[in-house]
Amino acid sequence: MYLAVLLIGFSGPAWTHRLDQYLQATTITLAKERVTLRLRLTPSVSVAGQVLGAMSVKNGGRISDAAQRAYWERVRQDLALTIDGVPLSLRLIDSSFDSAAQLRSGIGEIAFTFDAAPPPGPSPHHLTFTNVHQNAIAAYLVNCFVPADPGIRILAQRRSVDQSSYQLDYAIGGATSVPAPVARQLAAQDGRAVIKSYFIHGVRHILTGYDHLLFAVALVLAVTTLWDLVKVVTAFTVAHSITLTLAALGLIHVSERVVEPVIAASIVCVALQNVYWPKSARAGSRLAVAFIFGLFHGLGFAGGLLDLMHRMPEHTALLAILGFSIGVEAGHQVVLLPLFGLLKIGRRARNEDPGGGRRMWLIQQFGSATIAVVGICYLAKALMVPQ
Repeated sequence: MYLAVLLIGFSGPAWTHRLDQYLQATTITLAKERVTLRLRLTPSVSVAGQVLGAMSVKNGGRISDAAQRAYWERVRQDLALTIDGVPLSLRLIDSSFDSAAQLRSGIGEIAFTFDAAPPPGPSPHHLTFTNVHQNAIAAYLVNCFVPADPGIRILAQRRSVDQSSYQLDYAIGGATSVPAPVARQLAAQDGRAVIKSYFIHGVRHILTGYDHLLFAVALVLAVTTLWDLVKVVTAFTVAHSITLTLAALGLIHVSERVVEPVIAASIVCVALQNVYWPKSARAGSRLAVAFIFGLFHGLGFAGGLLDLMHRMPEHTALLAILGFSIGVEAGHQVVLLPLFGLLKIGRRARNEDPGGGRRMWLIQQFGSATIAVVGICYLAKALMVPQ
Protein backbone atom coordinates (compact mmCIF):
# COMPACT_ATOMS: atom_id res chain seq x y z
CA MET A 1 0.00 0.00 0.00
CA TYR A 2 1.42 3.34 -1.13
CA LEU A 3 1.03 4.96 2.28
CA ALA A 4 2.30 2.04 4.33
CA VAL A 5 4.23 3.35 7.28
CA LEU A 6 7.97 3.13 6.72
CA LEU A 7 8.89 2.20 10.21
CA ILE A 8 6.84 1.31 13.27
CA GLY A 9 9.36 0.06 15.79
CA PHE A 10 12.77 -1.45 16.22
CA SER A 11 14.27 -4.34 18.09
CA GLY A 12 16.91 -6.94 17.52
CA PRO A 13 20.44 -8.02 18.37
CA ALA A 14 23.25 -5.60 18.99
CA TRP A 15 25.39 -5.90 15.85
CA THR A 16 28.92 -4.60 15.72
CA HIS A 17 28.16 -3.16 12.26
CA ARG A 18 25.36 -0.92 13.45
CA LEU A 19 25.08 2.34 11.60
CA ASP A 20 26.51 5.15 13.72
CA GLN A 21 23.29 7.13 13.62
CA TYR A 22 20.27 8.24 15.58
CA LEU A 23 17.25 6.80 13.81
CA GLN A 24 14.18 9.06 13.94
CA ALA A 25 11.01 7.67 12.37
CA THR A 26 7.93 9.91 12.20
CA THR A 27 4.43 8.85 11.21
CA ILE A 28 1.67 11.36 10.55
CA THR A 29 -2.03 10.74 11.13
CA LEU A 30 -4.53 13.11 9.52
CA ALA A 31 -8.01 13.97 10.82
CA LYS A 32 -10.26 16.88 9.93
CA GLU A 33 -9.67 18.68 13.21
CA ARG A 34 -6.30 17.29 14.28
CA VAL A 35 -2.89 16.24 12.97
CA THR A 36 -0.97 13.71 15.07
CA LEU A 37 2.78 13.07 14.89
CA ARG A 38 4.27 9.88 16.33
CA LEU A 39 8.05 10.15 16.63
CA ARG A 40 10.20 7.12 17.51
CA LEU A 41 13.88 7.70 18.23
CA THR A 42 16.34 4.79 18.34
CA PRO A 43 20.04 5.56 18.92
CA SER A 44 22.68 3.10 17.75
CA VAL A 45 25.15 1.75 20.29
CA SER A 46 27.83 4.20 19.21
CA VAL A 47 25.69 7.33 19.63
CA ALA A 48 23.54 6.28 22.61
CA GLY A 49 26.03 7.80 25.04
CA GLN A 50 25.80 11.13 23.24
CA VAL A 51 22.00 11.04 23.35
CA LEU A 52 21.95 10.13 27.04
CA GLY A 53 24.56 12.77 27.74
CA ALA A 54 22.20 15.37 26.29
CA MET A 55 19.77 14.27 29.00
CA SER A 56 22.52 14.47 31.68
CA VAL A 57 22.27 10.72 32.29
CA LYS A 58 25.48 9.25 33.71
CA ASN A 59 26.72 5.70 33.23
CA GLY A 60 24.47 3.34 35.12
CA GLY A 61 22.00 6.13 35.86
CA ARG A 62 18.30 6.41 35.20
CA ILE A 63 16.40 8.90 33.10
CA SER A 64 14.65 11.11 35.63
CA ASP A 65 11.24 12.66 35.06
CA ALA A 66 12.86 16.09 34.87
CA ALA A 67 15.34 14.85 32.25
CA GLN A 68 12.49 13.34 30.23
CA ARG A 69 10.52 16.59 30.29
CA ALA A 70 13.57 18.62 29.29
CA TYR A 71 14.32 16.24 26.43
CA TRP A 72 10.87 16.16 24.89
CA GLU A 73 10.82 19.94 25.04
CA ARG A 74 14.16 20.03 23.23
CA VAL A 75 12.86 17.62 20.58
CA ARG A 76 9.70 19.68 20.12
CA GLN A 77 11.79 22.79 19.49
CA ASP A 78 13.59 20.95 16.68
CA LEU A 79 10.33 20.04 14.93
CA ALA A 80 8.30 22.33 12.70
CA LEU A 81 4.81 21.69 11.31
CA THR A 82 2.93 24.06 9.04
CA ILE A 83 -0.32 23.75 7.13
CA ASP A 84 -1.01 26.20 4.31
CA GLY A 85 1.95 28.24 5.52
CA VAL A 86 0.62 28.62 9.06
CA PRO A 87 3.03 27.39 11.80
CA LEU A 88 1.28 25.03 14.22
CA SER A 89 2.00 24.62 17.92
CA LEU A 90 2.79 21.00 18.80
CA ARG A 91 1.28 19.67 22.01
CA LEU A 92 2.80 16.61 23.69
CA ILE A 93 0.10 14.04 24.42
CA ASP A 94 2.23 10.98 25.19
CA SER A 95 5.85 9.98 25.77
CA SER A 96 7.79 6.86 26.69
CA PHE A 97 11.46 6.18 27.46
CA ASP A 98 13.09 2.78 27.55
CA SER A 99 15.76 2.36 30.22
CA ALA A 100 19.21 3.88 29.83
CA ALA A 101 20.65 0.35 29.71
CA GLN A 102 18.38 -0.58 26.78
CA LEU A 103 19.30 2.60 24.93
CA ARG A 104 23.01 1.95 25.43
CA SER A 105 22.61 -1.59 24.06
CA GLY A 106 21.03 -0.29 20.86
CA ILE A 107 17.60 -1.85 21.39
CA GLY A 108 15.98 0.94 23.38
CA GLU A 109 13.56 3.52 22.05
CA ILE A 110 12.25 6.96 22.95
CA ALA A 111 8.78 7.77 21.65
CA PHE A 112 6.76 10.98 21.58
CA THR A 113 3.27 11.70 20.30
CA PHE A 114 2.39 15.31 19.45
CA ASP A 115 -0.77 16.77 18.01
CA ALA A 116 -1.81 20.10 16.53
CA ALA A 117 -5.01 21.76 15.35
CA PRO A 118 -4.98 22.62 11.62
CA PRO A 119 -6.01 26.16 10.69
CA PRO A 120 -9.37 26.79 9.01
CA GLY A 121 -9.25 27.20 5.26
CA PRO A 122 -10.51 25.82 1.99
CA SER A 123 -9.32 22.45 0.70
CA PRO A 124 -6.87 21.26 -0.61
CA HIS A 125 -4.23 21.76 2.08
CA HIS A 126 -0.45 21.76 2.01
CA LEU A 127 1.39 20.30 5.03
CA THR A 128 5.12 20.71 5.66
CA PHE A 129 7.02 18.88 8.38
CA THR A 130 10.70 19.33 9.20
CA ASN A 131 12.91 17.62 11.77
CA VAL A 132 16.39 18.91 12.55
CA HIS A 133 16.89 17.17 15.89
CA GLN A 134 20.50 15.97 16.24
CA ASN A 135 20.93 16.35 12.49
CA ALA A 136 24.68 15.63 12.67
CA ILE A 137 23.98 12.01 13.65
CA ALA A 138 20.36 11.55 12.57
CA ALA A 139 18.82 9.18 10.04
CA TYR A 140 15.30 10.41 9.32
CA LEU A 141 12.26 8.53 8.07
CA VAL A 142 8.78 10.01 7.63
CA ASN A 143 5.47 8.90 6.17
CA CYS A 144 1.74 9.26 6.57
CA PHE A 145 -0.85 6.69 7.56
CA VAL A 146 -3.79 6.10 5.24
CA PRO A 147 -6.45 8.42 6.71
CA ALA A 148 -9.14 6.58 8.68
CA ASP A 149 -11.67 9.18 7.49
CA PRO A 150 -12.66 8.36 3.88
CA GLY A 151 -13.38 12.05 3.37
CA ILE A 152 -9.63 12.85 3.57
CA ARG A 153 -7.61 12.13 0.45
CA ILE A 154 -3.84 12.20 0.02
CA LEU A 155 -2.92 14.00 -3.20
CA ALA A 156 0.89 14.09 -3.22
CA GLN A 157 3.98 13.55 -1.07
CA ARG A 158 7.48 14.98 -1.44
CA ARG A 159 10.57 14.42 0.68
CA SER A 160 14.08 15.79 0.82
CA VAL A 161 16.75 13.21 0.10
CA ASP A 162 17.54 12.68 3.80
CA GLN A 163 13.82 12.91 4.71
CA SER A 164 14.40 15.73 7.19
CA SER A 165 11.78 17.67 5.24
CA TYR A 166 8.42 16.25 4.18
CA GLN A 167 5.57 17.83 2.26
CA LEU A 168 2.05 16.48 1.92
CA ASP A 169 -0.92 17.70 -0.12
CA TYR A 170 -4.34 16.49 0.96
CA ALA A 171 -7.99 17.32 0.40
CA ILE A 172 -11.03 17.15 2.65
CA GLY A 173 -14.41 16.34 1.14
CA GLY A 174 -15.28 15.59 -2.45
CA ALA A 175 -14.43 12.14 -3.81
CA THR A 176 -13.90 9.48 -1.17
CA SER A 177 -11.26 7.49 -3.04
CA VAL A 178 -7.89 8.26 -4.56
CA PRO A 179 -7.90 8.14 -8.38
CA ALA A 180 -5.82 5.26 -9.73
CA PRO A 181 -3.25 7.53 -11.50
CA VAL A 182 -2.72 9.48 -8.26
CA ALA A 183 -2.38 6.24 -6.28
CA ARG A 184 0.27 4.99 -8.69
CA GLN A 185 2.12 8.29 -8.51
CA LEU A 186 2.12 8.22 -4.71
CA ALA A 187 3.35 4.64 -4.69
CA ALA A 188 6.20 5.59 -7.03
CA GLN A 189 7.08 8.59 -4.83
CA ASP A 190 7.20 6.39 -1.74
CA GLY A 191 9.35 3.81 -3.49
CA ARG A 192 11.83 6.37 -4.80
CA ALA A 193 12.06 8.00 -1.37
CA VAL A 194 12.88 4.68 0.30
CA ILE A 195 15.48 3.76 -2.32
CA LYS A 196 17.16 7.19 -2.17
CA SER A 197 17.33 7.24 1.62
CA TYR A 198 18.74 3.74 1.90
CA PHE A 199 21.15 4.36 -0.99
CA ILE A 200 22.69 7.15 1.09
CA HIS A 201 22.83 4.89 4.15
CA GLY A 202 24.55 2.20 2.06
CA VAL A 203 27.21 4.57 0.74
CA ARG A 204 27.84 5.99 4.21
CA HIS A 205 28.00 2.52 5.73
CA ILE A 206 30.64 1.22 3.34
CA LEU A 207 32.77 4.38 3.46
CA THR A 208 32.91 4.13 7.25
CA GLY A 209 33.13 0.32 7.32
CA TYR A 210 36.90 0.10 7.30
CA ASP A 211 37.00 -3.69 7.60
CA HIS A 212 34.92 -4.11 4.43
CA LEU A 213 37.03 -1.55 2.59
CA LEU A 214 40.29 -3.22 3.65
CA PHE A 215 39.06 -6.55 2.30
CA ALA A 216 38.02 -4.98 -1.01
CA VAL A 217 41.29 -3.05 -1.33
CA ALA A 218 43.27 -6.23 -0.70
CA LEU A 219 41.33 -7.89 -3.52
CA VAL A 220 42.12 -5.04 -5.91
CA LEU A 221 45.84 -4.90 -5.09
CA ALA A 222 46.31 -8.26 -6.77
CA VAL A 223 44.40 -7.67 -10.02
CA THR A 224 46.27 -6.64 -13.14
CA THR A 225 43.52 -6.21 -15.75
CA LEU A 226 40.07 -4.68 -15.83
CA TRP A 227 38.61 -8.14 -16.52
CA ASP A 228 40.27 -9.47 -13.36
CA LEU A 229 38.71 -6.59 -11.43
CA VAL A 230 35.25 -7.23 -12.88
CA LYS A 231 35.40 -10.94 -12.02
CA VAL A 232 36.57 -10.57 -8.44
CA VAL A 233 34.22 -7.67 -7.65
CA THR A 234 31.31 -9.58 -9.21
CA ALA A 235 32.04 -12.65 -7.08
CA PHE A 236 32.19 -10.51 -3.95
CA THR A 237 29.05 -8.56 -4.88
CA VAL A 238 26.93 -11.61 -5.69
CA ALA A 239 27.95 -13.29 -2.45
CA HIS A 240 27.30 -10.41 -0.08
CA SER A 241 24.05 -9.53 -1.88
CA ILE A 242 22.72 -13.03 -1.19
CA THR A 243 23.38 -13.03 2.54
CA LEU A 244 22.51 -9.34 2.95
CA THR A 245 19.05 -9.98 1.50
CA LEU A 246 18.42 -13.21 3.41
CA ALA A 247 19.57 -11.74 6.73
CA ALA A 248 17.72 -8.45 6.26
CA LEU A 249 14.50 -10.38 5.56
CA GLY A 250 15.05 -12.46 8.69
CA LEU A 251 15.49 -15.73 6.76
CA ILE A 252 18.91 -16.46 8.21
CA HIS A 253 20.76 -15.35 11.32
CA VAL A 254 24.39 -15.95 12.21
CA SER A 255 25.78 -14.69 15.50
CA GLU A 256 28.07 -11.68 15.32
CA ARG A 257 30.51 -13.76 17.42
CA VAL A 258 30.98 -15.82 14.26
CA VAL A 259 30.58 -13.11 11.62
CA GLU A 260 33.02 -10.56 13.06
CA PRO A 261 36.04 -12.91 13.44
CA VAL A 262 35.44 -14.37 9.98
CA ILE A 263 35.32 -10.90 8.41
CA ALA A 264 38.57 -10.00 10.17
CA ALA A 265 40.12 -13.32 9.10
CA SER A 266 39.10 -12.63 5.50
CA ILE A 267 41.20 -9.47 5.49
CA VAL A 268 44.23 -11.36 6.79
CA CYS A 269 43.74 -14.27 4.38
CA VAL A 270 43.48 -12.15 1.22
CA ALA A 271 46.31 -9.82 2.21
CA LEU A 272 48.67 -12.71 3.00
CA GLN A 273 47.73 -14.40 -0.26
CA ASN A 274 48.87 -11.24 -2.04
CA VAL A 275 52.20 -11.32 -0.18
CA TYR A 276 53.13 -15.01 -0.27
CA TRP A 277 51.14 -16.43 -3.19
CA PRO A 278 50.70 -13.53 -5.63
CA LYS A 279 50.13 -15.78 -8.64
CA SER A 280 47.28 -17.65 -6.95
CA ALA A 281 45.82 -14.26 -6.02
CA ARG A 282 45.06 -13.80 -9.71
CA ALA A 283 43.79 -17.32 -10.32
CA GLY A 284 40.39 -18.96 -9.96
CA SER A 285 41.01 -19.59 -6.27
CA ARG A 286 40.81 -15.83 -5.66
CA LEU A 287 37.25 -15.82 -7.02
CA ALA A 288 36.32 -18.60 -4.60
CA VAL A 289 37.91 -16.68 -1.71
CA ALA A 290 36.05 -13.49 -2.69
CA PHE A 291 32.74 -15.35 -2.91
CA ILE A 292 33.03 -17.37 0.30
CA PHE A 293 34.18 -14.47 2.44
CA GLY A 294 31.70 -12.21 0.64
CA LEU A 295 28.90 -14.28 2.19
CA PHE A 296 30.08 -13.25 5.66
CA HIS A 297 30.59 -9.62 4.65
CA GLY A 298 26.95 -9.62 3.54
CA LEU A 299 25.96 -10.64 7.06
CA GLY A 300 28.03 -7.71 8.36
CA PHE A 301 26.25 -5.32 5.98
CA ALA A 302 22.92 -6.68 7.19
CA GLY A 303 23.82 -5.81 10.76
CA GLY A 304 23.82 -2.13 9.82
CA LEU A 305 20.74 -2.39 7.63
CA LEU A 306 18.65 -4.12 10.29
CA ASP A 307 18.96 -1.01 12.45
CA LEU A 308 17.05 0.94 9.84
CA MET A 309 14.39 -1.51 8.67
CA HIS A 310 13.35 -3.77 11.50
CA ARG A 311 9.56 -4.44 11.42
CA MET A 312 9.27 -2.65 8.12
CA PRO A 313 6.49 -3.83 5.75
CA GLU A 314 7.79 -6.47 3.32
CA HIS A 315 7.37 -4.40 0.14
CA THR A 316 9.11 -1.41 1.70
CA ALA A 317 11.82 -3.68 3.11
CA LEU A 318 12.63 -4.98 -0.37
CA LEU A 319 13.02 -1.42 -1.64
CA ALA A 320 15.22 -0.60 1.35
CA ILE A 321 17.43 -3.61 0.64
CA LEU A 322 17.70 -2.60 -3.02
CA GLY A 323 18.67 0.98 -2.21
CA PHE A 324 21.11 -0.07 0.50
CA SER A 325 22.75 -2.69 -1.75
CA ILE A 326 23.19 -0.19 -4.60
CA GLY A 327 24.63 2.28 -2.11
CA VAL A 328 27.11 -0.29 -0.81
CA GLU A 329 28.30 -0.98 -4.36
CA ALA A 330 28.56 2.73 -5.13
CA GLY A 331 30.62 3.19 -1.98
CA HIS A 332 32.91 0.38 -3.03
CA GLN A 333 33.46 1.86 -6.48
CA VAL A 334 34.25 5.29 -5.05
CA VAL A 335 37.34 3.67 -3.53
CA LEU A 336 38.14 0.74 -5.82
CA LEU A 337 38.01 2.35 -9.26
CA PRO A 338 40.44 5.20 -8.43
CA LEU A 339 42.75 2.69 -6.74
CA PHE A 340 42.70 0.39 -9.75
CA GLY A 341 43.33 3.37 -12.02
CA LEU A 342 46.38 4.43 -10.02
CA LEU A 343 47.75 0.89 -10.05
CA LYS A 344 47.18 0.71 -13.79
CA ILE A 345 49.07 3.95 -14.33
CA GLY A 346 51.91 2.64 -12.17
CA ARG A 347 52.15 -0.58 -14.16
CA ARG A 348 52.34 1.33 -17.44
CA ALA A 349 55.04 3.63 -16.05
CA ARG A 350 57.19 0.66 -15.06
CA ASN A 351 57.54 -0.28 -18.74
CA GLU A 352 59.32 3.01 -19.31
CA ASP A 353 61.35 2.92 -16.10
CA PRO A 354 63.65 -0.05 -15.40
CA GLY A 355 63.10 0.39 -11.65
CA GLY A 356 59.36 0.90 -11.95
CA GLY A 357 58.51 -2.78 -11.73
CA ARG A 358 60.38 -3.11 -8.46
CA ARG A 359 58.63 -0.09 -7.00
CA MET A 360 55.18 -1.40 -8.00
CA TRP A 361 56.00 -4.77 -6.43
CA LEU A 362 57.06 -3.05 -3.22
CA ILE A 363 53.89 -0.93 -3.15
CA GLN A 364 51.70 -4.00 -3.54
CA GLN A 365 53.69 -6.00 -1.00
CA PHE A 366 53.85 -3.18 1.56
CA GLY A 367 50.17 -2.33 1.08
CA SER A 368 49.09 -5.95 1.48
CA ALA A 369 51.35 -6.49 4.52
CA THR A 370 49.93 -3.36 6.17
CA ILE A 371 46.39 -4.58 5.53
CA ALA A 372 47.30 -7.97 6.99
CA VAL A 373 48.58 -6.35 10.20
CA VAL A 374 45.42 -4.26 10.56
CA GLY A 375 43.34 -7.37 9.87
CA ILE A 376 45.16 -9.25 12.64
CA CYS A 377 44.33 -6.42 15.03
CA TYR A 378 40.68 -6.59 14.00
CA LEU A 379 40.73 -10.36 14.48
CA ALA A 380 42.23 -10.10 17.95
CA LYS A 381 39.63 -7.53 18.93
CA ALA A 382 36.79 -9.69 17.56
CA LEU A 383 38.02 -12.76 19.42
CA MET A 384 38.28 -10.85 22.69
CA VAL A 385 34.60 -9.86 22.70
CA PRO A 386 33.03 -11.37 25.87
CA GLN A 387 30.93 -14.45 25.19
